[in-house]
Amino acid sequence: MSDRIYHGRLQASVSEVVDAIDLLPHYELAAIAVLEGQERPGEEPAVRRRLRAEGIPPREHRGALLVEPGELERFSSAGLLHGGDEVFFSLEWNDEFEPYPTRVAADSVDFREVLPLGLEDWMLETGCVLAVGDGAGLNYATPSLELHERLTRRFPPARR
Repeated sequence: MSDRIYHGRLQASVSEVVDAIDLLPHYELAAIAVLEGQERPGEEPAVRRRLRAEGIPPREHRGALLVEPGELERFSSAGLLHGGDEVFFSLEWNDEFEPYPTRVAADSVDFREVLPLGLEDWMLETGCVLAVGDGAGLNYATPSLELHERLTRRFPPARR
């Protein structure tokens, strides 16, 4: 395990983590890089229409949806996080936030074994406090020992 990043895979989904509001770290921005398995969801007219219908103003940068904390809860309650999602939580709002360039979904890589190359440095440089990607379980990475412990207490580890 890294000295700076705690990571693993849980039996959970992005929507379950978002719904467990007491678990989420303080954040100003959630960047959704993949929504329901679709990369660059902010560029899709159907996604933008659905967001407007739910009363969520669609904001994006290079295809990633940029979402405020209250809006992310509305995403989940509107059923917009069905699985195959990747979300990055940042300490500060940044209109030009660049999500990590490689997939972090549990179907692509197993965070129990290894982190994608450069993810640790990217998280520390961008102020990302939590990266999650679901699929066959929930991959997560965080620089916070406290958040790591809260996640692993709430959700069981994924089976091998």
